[in-house]
Amino acid sequence: MNTNAPKILLFVIIGVLVINLGFNLFGSNAGLKQAVRNLELARKTLDSAMVQLQDASNGLDSIQVNLDRQKALINDIRYRTELMDLEKRVRDEHSKVKIDSIKDRIKTLSNYQPTDDIITEDLK
Repeated sequence: MNTNAPKILLFVIIGVLVINLGFNLFGSNAGLKQAVRNLELARKTLDSAMVQLQDASNGLDSIQVNLDRQKALINDIRYRTELMDLEKRVRDEHSKVKIDSIKDRIKTLSNYQPTDDIITEDLK
């Protein structure tokens, strides 16, 4: 066997290792850089989406506050309307009692016949 063969084999192995190291450092490094860029782009997209979701959430909160305010106003109107209706019913009932009293008084007075001694000289 040739004594140069182990040296040549050693140089070939070292050469393969250097080439493999070069591919690992430079070849996959470009892939890693692209992956890092993609991750950064994805992070920016997610940050943008989070901002949009926060804006939408704030908008929904504002709408909910307005709906709650409108609900309170509607309830207030409903309660005031019910109160006004009850007051009207009470007034109507009082008026009905007064009207019935006046009708009874008219009926009583329409049947009234004054006696002769109540009629004075001026009226005769």
